[in-house]
Amino acid sequence: HILINKMIQRFPSFLFLIRICLWVSLRQVASFNPNLPWRRKAVFSRAGNVCLVQMSSQDETPDRNFFQRRNVLRRVFADAPSMLMALGNLPAANAAPPFAIMAEEMGYFPVMDERTDQTVMVPAKAKRESTEQAVALAKYLQSTGAKMYGAFWCPHCQRQKELFGKEAWKYVTYVECSPKGFRSEFAQCIDKGVDGYPTWKFGNGKSQGGEMELIDIAKTSGYLRKKGVKFDANLEGGVPPLGGGSCQ
Repeated sequence: HILINKMIQRFPSFLFLIRICLWVSLRQVASFNPNLPWRRKAVFSRAGNVCLVQMSSQDETPDRNFFQRRNVLRRVFADAPSMLMALGNLPAANAAPPFAIMAEEMGYFPVMDERTDQTVMVPAKAKRESTEQAVALAKYLQSTGAKMYGAFWCPHCQRQKELFGKEAWKYVTYVECSPKGFRSEFAQCIDKGVDGYPTWKFGNGKSQGGEMELIDIAKTSGYLRKKGVKFDANLEGGVPPLGGGSCQ
């Protein structure tokens, strides 16, 4: 009893296995005399520990099958220690977190929105290291009120994020347009006439649909017009193109 309780505490799923074994055992016992009205009961405490197993019939007088039933139970519980030892020697599983798998394969993962208590999707973070010029460009975009409108499921939006890199992306103002996205501003996207993702709207009044290379963002936004500013497009490689430029 103590050994079983310790195994349940170490392996929570072990309780389910115990219940299956008990169910199979009781089925085997009843199969010796299917006409006998057996009362089968397994009592478990709230903590999940096995407290009591009762097996009896309405007729408590031993019959010719009594010893057969007893032998079946003995065989079942005689194998329990070896089964517990085998479970104790199992190596720990090294499974990757489900959210990490989703972020890697799909580019987004689910979270609970505290404001609405609804499940929403969050885009995966950028992985690429940002260059100094990318960070400087992102800070300029933030200071001039530039915004990128996108959707969590859009691969072109994810590539645009990777072009900036994880350090620079912190300064980019991103607007989520999908109703199922985290902190969605769907109404603002409709009001601004956004019909594809990503869509850039710069502080100088210009706008551009589809993903853009950083050098093009620097030109369109007016960043390169600043005195003494230079931008080397050759430093911003390493992000494979997707083909096409936007999601609809």
